[in-house]
Amino acid sequence: MVLLLATRCVQRRTTPNAYQKLITSSNSYRLIASSHHNASDKYTETRLLSQASSMYNCNEAAPSSTLIGQFSSPLSLYRKQQFSTAVARDYDSLEDVGYEQQPISKLIHKNNDRMPRLQALREQLRHEKRQQQQQHHQQQQSSDLQVAESTKPMIDYSTDMDNSILTDTHGRHHNYLRISLSERCNLRCQYCMPPEGVPLSPTSNLLTNDEIMRLVTLFVKNGVDKVRLTGGEPLLRKDLVPLVHSISEELKKSNATSSNLVGITTNGISLSRHVHDLVDAGLTGVNISLDTLSSDRFQEITRRKGLDKVMRAIGDSISAFQNRYGHVRTGPNGTGGSRVKINCVVMKNFNDDELVDFVNMATDTFGGDVDMRFIEWMPFNDNAWSRSRFVSYQDMVDKITNGGLPLERIIDGPNDTTKWWQVPQKDSTRIGFITSMSEHFCSTCNRLRITADGKIKTCLFGSNEKEVSLKDIMRQSSSDDPRQQEDDLSRVIHAAVQRKTFALGGHGSADNIAKAADNRPMTLIGG
Repeated sequence: MVLLLATRCVQRRTTPNAYQKLITSSNSYRLIASSHHNASDKYTETRLLSQASSMYNCNEAAPSSTLIGQFSSPLSLYRKQQFSTAVARDYDSLEDVGYEQQPISKLIHKNNDRMPRLQALREQLRHEKRQQQQQHHQQQQSSDLQVAESTKPMIDYSTDMDNSILTDTHGRHHNYLRISLSERCNLRCQYCMPPEGVPLSPTSNLLTNDEIMRLVTLFVKNGVDKVRLTGGEPLLRKDLVPLVHSISEELKKSNATSSNLVGITTNGISLSRHVHDLVDAGLTGVNISLDTLSSDRFQEITRRKGLDKVMRAIGDSISAFQNRYGHVRTGPNGTGGSRVKINCVVMKNFNDDELVDFVNMATDTFGGDVDMRFIEWMPFNDNAWSRSRFVSYQDMVDKITNGGLPLERIIDGPNDTTKWWQVPQKDSTRIGFITSMSEHFCSTCNRLRITADGKIKTCLFGSNEKEVSLKDIMRQSSSDDPRQQEDDLSRVIHAAVQRKTFALGGHGSADNIAKAADNRPMTLIGG
């Protein structure tokens, strides 16, 4: 039993489950408080209910002096001091559960002559002191947090590749960054998107050149020495040449290695107009997509015309690299791979009868100055992938050799996605096969992707749920300190890399990837 003076009987409309009864017995009133509360209730609010309010017919309890005067001997045992203490205790309880704070003096009726005013003043001063102490404690906590943040050491993973933010849980260090510059494309390739295209992000949602360079600088600092620009169609970006120059300079400045490769993957439609400027700006390689040598098939596959433009772009690219480097091939005296690669996605009963023609084009038309690569068709959202039209790596090799062109295996490069072959007596021409589905190369994967809308994608086949927006972190940073911003980005990138699955985005097979349908269309990824 708790004896309380109820001074606000119906002031609050929403109350805990409290029940009070005022019982008349032998010319005396007893105030009996009983309560029933939930486990989450920290305090119980005691109030005077219906009989008290009906007795005084008002929204507030009767004046304390009137109420006290009507109590007989049981209540007279409680002195005025005890009543004031009860009021203060009841007020403290209400304050703790979050009710509107009011001066303690308002809880004591102005006509209560028996309430010691000095005691009320003391209670009010105690209440104000508690508030000051709470405010001081909160300010001290905030100050301590600011000091901790300002003295927190910045993360520096770059000195040890094993501890780099770009090393995943499978021990794979990622030194190859692919950045999509645009979601738009001037073709509608069947293996990439539906005929009507795909919904595009507003331009304001895409990374700016400054944001791209912030990310490139951070990734290069942590070991990236190869950057490839993709799309969509990257040549649709108007400020491409200065961006290539900036990336090239950053690689040269930050890396001790001699690789420092800046590549681009394009459909080649508008490449001839830009390739010489791009090579002068620092472009070191170009991959050109071409899936058929037939004009009719080209239009069927891409849903656009333009085969002649692509063929011209291949020759112009060879010339641009020869003028800049003396050789179109890398390595000592131009004995390595070509800086110009042709990528062909192979589909059954569509272009798989042209494989020998492509090899002859590479060796004869372009004199062995290009590398020819055949790519297994991969499932992405909205590209209607089906097993019935899939051509495996082994089937491709068989078709070429059965077509009268013997192939011999040659050595692949480290972290290479391509299995390389060559035609005997034509050893300057490399024929490659990208075997993502039939014999994946995930165990040596060193690639990370950044989409045009600024999300890091650690696996080409990873679900959208695993993407993390680096753009939002850069644009919504609460700190003006560049080191703090870099530290925030580093932590998020590291966390994303740690979540990278071992193979195929965790799906296990091409059929499961197609069934899951939890990825983007290829044009929104960037290849």
